[in-house]
This record gives sequence, structure tokens and C-alpha cells, in this order.
Amino acid sequence: MSALTKSVSLLSLLFLMTGCMLNQGDNTYSHEHSHKHAYDYGHTHEHTHSGSSHHGIVVPLFSDQQHVGYAEIKLHDDKGDLELWLTKNKTKGTPIDLPLDSKITVSFQKLDTQKVALRIRNLEKNEDEDGKGNIRDNKTNYFIFPGDTGADATFLIGKGFSTETVISFEVDGVRYTTNTFTLQPHTH
Repeated sequence: MSALTKSVSLLSLLFLMTGCMLNQGDNTYSHEHSHKHAYDYGHTHEHTHSGSSHHGIVVPLFSDQQHVGYAEIKLHDDKGDLELWLTKNKTKGTPIDLPLDSKITVSFQKLDTQKVALRIRNLEKNEDEDGKGNIRDNKTNYFIFPGDTGADATFLIGKGFSTETVISFEVDGVRYTTNTFTLQPHTH
């Protein structure tokens, strides 16, 4: 084996080992063309562009400092509306279903409108923007804003929108939350 072949082989092995180490756990880059950013306690959020189920931002969801799943939030730049899915896995995961009357709070710490409430679209199917129903056993993992609430969502409009955000909710006396992450729109 020539010195060049050995060098290439060793370099390939080094890249392979580094890639394997980088692909372990939640604090790593994935092969989904995503960009992750570390925040408090080493947790991350992920701007997933092709690997997420709905092309939104996927962030870890915690309860009592324990990782319990993921929230995927999608901001539409053209209307300022938000869609949110709760799952146990990052992509096309098992839904984390909540009672139909649940309210998800999305907080914007640096905006005049400091928080909005996401709720279900309707009691019949709670379909997402693709028309897929999301009600199972009188529960759902899909929530929207503003829906038919009449709330003003114009402050969320624009391709350049970006703000620090936290998602939180409470079910059966248990509080669930994400770490702070940067909300940016899914552009059309």
C-alpha cells in the first residue's frame, strides 16, 4: 500500500469515526440537511428543512427536565399563521396526543405581542393544511394559530421574521416546555 493510499484510508476512517460520533444523541448534526444550535443545558433545537415531517423547526420537548418528545412548529411567512405538531420522535414520529381542549402557548420574549395560544382547528377532524385529520380517541397532537379566533397574526408575517421563542403547555398538572429557540418562517 502506498503512502498516499494509507493517508487516504486513514483520513476516510477518521471522517467515518467523526461522523459516527457526531450522529449520536440529541446534541449532534444529523444527515437531514439541518442546522442545530445548542442552548441551555446542552439541549438543541433543529432547523430541519428536509427531514422533518412538515418542514418546520423541530425542538426537543421537556417535562421536569426530562426529554419527552419533540415539538415541530411551522411559521408561514405569507399569512403569519403557526402550525404545531407534538411527537415522540423527530420525524414522522408517534404523536403525543393531548385533550382536544388543550392550549399551547408560544411565547415571544422580545416582541410587543409576547405570546399567542394555539388551539385545534375544529372538533370534527382537526385537519392540517394538507387536509390530514389529526384526531385520535378524542385527542390530538396538532394545533394552530390564529385559526378562526380572529386574532391578529400580521406581526408574524415576512420572510425576514426571526425571534426568540418558547413553546409550553400544561396537561393534568404537568408542565411541558421547550428551551428558547429562534423561530423563523417556512418560506413559500
